[in-house]
Amino acid sequence: MGIQKAKAALRAEMASIRLQPNGRSVDSEAICERVKALPEWAEARVILLFAALPDEPNVDGLWDESKQVCLPRFRADRTYEAAFVMNRNDLVGGQFGILEPSKNADSAEPSEVDFVITPGVAFDAAGYRLGRGRGFYDRWLEGLTAFRCGVGYDHQLVHNGVPHEPHDARMGVVVTPSGVFRPDEA
Repeated sequence: MGIQKAKAALRAEMASIRLQPNGRSVDSEAICERVKALPEWAEARVILLFAALPDEPNVDGLWDESKQVCLPRFRADRTYEAAFVMNRNDLVGGQFGILEPSKNADSAEPSEVDFVITPGVAFDAAGYRLGRGRGFYDRWLEGLTAFRCGVGYDHQLVHNGVPHEPHDARMGVVVTPSGVFRPDEA
């Protein structure tokens, strides 16, 4: 099977799994607590979060007054940039129906961001991430030197590996409700 077919098959498998009622909130809280315990989180000053889609962990528990918060903003050239946000009320509907900072929000230089919370469809213990298939996020992550933290539900951590290509972004750590997985320890 080719890599694109393997990725599509894994995306379909992940989409077929449904969370238990109240599972998202309980799992999201556990994920946020695990992230806050990371030494890289403690050292970070500028963090990049994401506005979760309904099937992604809610990372609102990571909004931290002691850190500058950025979120991705989709640009007209079909790339992402990080933009500073003071609170969730400053977000507006953006590309793909995802909340993002308004056009008036100041952009962050890629070098300013210390820590990136990254969603995914699936992850593996080696730090590889499967995205939604358009490649926007992976291309953007290439330009960031920040520590990358993938977050997902337990079922999204696949044990037989995520199909990946050289351009696919690798995480420094993957956090699920049940654990923290570092590629160097895999």
